[in-house]
Amino acid sequence: MQIEVAEFGKMSQSGNSLLKLIQNNDLPILDLLVREALQNSLDAGMKVEGHDSVHVDIGIKDVDVSGFAKHLDGISERLIEKFGDSPQKAIYIEDANTTGLTGSLDFKHSPNSNIFKLIYGISMAQETPGAGGSWGLGKTVYFRVGIGLVVYYSHILNEDGQFQHRLAVTLVENEKLPNTIIPKTNEKVPSGIAWWGQRVSPDSDDTIPITDETMIRDILHSLSIQPFEGERLGTKIIIPFIDEQQLLIKHEINPDENKPWETNVADYIGVAMQRWYSPRLANKKYTYGKYLDGHINGKRLEKEDFLPLFLELQMMYNAAAIGSKTNRYMVNDIQIRNYFEHNKVNNAGRVAYRKFTKKELDMLAPLNGPSPYTCVNENNPMGEQNAPLMAYVRRPGMIINYETDGEWCKGLHATEENEYLVSIFVPNSNTKLMNPDNEVTDLEAYLRKSEMADHTSWTDIIIKGKPFDIVEKIRSQVRRKIKASYESKEEVKGKQGLNTLARNVGKMLLPPTGFGRRASSRNRGGGTKPVANKSSRGNSFTIVSQKYLDTGDLEVHFQMKLSKSVSAFTIELFIASEGGKISATDWESEDSVGTPFPAKITRISFPDTIGLFGRSAAQKSDRKVLHAVRIEKISEPVECSGILAFNCTDPHVQVEMLMKPEGSVVNGQ
Repeated sequence: MQIEVAEFGKMSQSGNSLLKLIQNNDLPILDLLVREALQNSLDAGMKVEGHDSVHVDIGIKDVDVSGFAKHLDGISERLIEKFGDSPQKAIYIEDANTTGLTGSLDFKHSPNSNIFKLIYGISMAQETPGAGGSWGLGKTVYFRVGIGLVVYYSHILNEDGQFQHRLAVTLVENEKLPNTIIPKTNEKVPSGIAWWGQRVSPDSDDTIPITDETMIRDILHSLSIQPFEGERLGTKIIIPFIDEQQLLIKHEINPDENKPWETNVADYIGVAMQRWYSPRLANKKYTYGKYLDGHINGKRLEKEDFLPLFLELQMMYNAAAIGSKTNRYMVNDIQIRNYFEHNKVNNAGRVAYRKFTKKELDMLAPLNGPSPYTCVNENNPMGEQNAPLMAYVRRPGMIINYETDGEWCKGLHATEENEYLVSIFVPNSNTKLMNPDNEVTDLEAYLRKSEMADHTSWTDIIIKGKPFDIVEKIRSQVRRKIKASYESKEEVKGKQGLNTLARNVGKMLLPPTGFGRRASSRNRGGGTKPVANKSSRGNSFTIVSQKYLDTGDLEVHFQMKLSKSVSAFTIELFIASEGGKISATDWESEDSVGTPFPAKITRISFPDTIGLFGRSAAQKSDRKVLHAVRIEKISEPVECSGILAFNCTDPHVQVEMLMKPEGSVVNGQ
């Protein structure tokens, strides 16, 4: 293969600058490699039809130094001299069911082709909806894994409908170091960047990928790599001359815990694949496209291979993304006002969370598994207690980061030594912005644009000169929902006393009057003030008091006045939201929350009303939740008291209780 050395010129990159472009000092190099490689492969599999997954295999191979070096014009002797006397290894990343290195071989004829984006270009914005981020910046991690050499091989279907093998090699090195590999000339300033391929033309220094199948097979054989056969499409990236021990970092987080993956590169990659892609790895319920079919050294990563934490995170992700009913986790909607086209209760997404015991995470003998902090390489800032562990993720299925302190966790209480609070936030990616611009039209695009080049955090951005605070509002609501879930009644009693407890919990009920209108006054203590509003037809419905029973039900006492013309009435529970009240039917709709209605009537009675009322009918939702009762009435005026008790399974919602009369409205009286 012939060499092309990049010229150093105006506005050009150098090898030294490229290696520093994404200099992330927080994540180990193997974590960065896994995050970037898997995302590139998943993006490349988005448009390939006929498969429900993207096959990705990462592993280690032996390198035949002389057999490989002989193909690289200009550096063959240097490679053999430097590496030929000792066994050498390479990391490979293989994906299949993907588009591959498509486009014109000469990138100047197709500057937006995959060939240019992956091999020859840098810092190009990713334009595919739902893709992981920016082309070019993340891929610089490939050059930091070994000595800067990267081999790109792909089997594609070209523009003529023919299968074609393509291969090119890139080298990026720090040109300022004394022992560089790229040959130097007296006439040119070294750039630290070179490519190998075939000449575009005899009189040109530019190169393009080679397509000679015999040569490609020989190069792959020297790297212990099998070529794609038949109609199988995909790409293989091979990084030779790695130092396995240098790649493995011994973390000081919980040094006494068992971390077998830190002694072997392949094992580390397997855990890193779970750590960052557990929402999508082997997850056939993944909702935003193809799931990740991950392999290590050719062996599929099954769910049985997962560390317990990552298996739980996948199931929590599914619960939050799909909004399915689960008794194992708590799942809460996150709603943001003023930014989105609609005010659905989950317009910003959902958070799923749970407290896990050491036994549930296989941390006790004889398994003695690692703690959640060790699994994700995070410190526990709480010392003897356990800090909350928060993860967040968007559509591509890569966990952006894990946090144990900072804005995501501020104000959340630590748990005791034997349990861990783990949570994951999943945005409602398709939620449309109220005032979008050309690039940011929905929540997914907003979060994607807010990420840094290494995709390790979200931060609010400015759109059309206006600063937004969507991320801060999401974080604030996530904290509030989780905190409220674990504030026990005993803790509130100790702080505020029994009377204050009754008032605060009573806020779940927004007592309405006048057949669907909320009560218009409250006392300063936060409880509800008895109100007796009358309609023009002489009908009224007033909440008098409410209290919690030992069973956990909320018992509501009310007064009701019905005119002679009322033939029947219905008392129904609704959920209050910023966009209006939500009925059981609307709540359980797949277009809304999609879970069972959280408020269930357990008892209703009318003391001293013998002979005033007729038949009653319980009204249940599609998910069999009793949310309303319809009662017939005699043709005489009625003034009475009533008691209704209900149970609410979600401590974060507010419940409205409404009465709707029949007859007076229907008959126009």
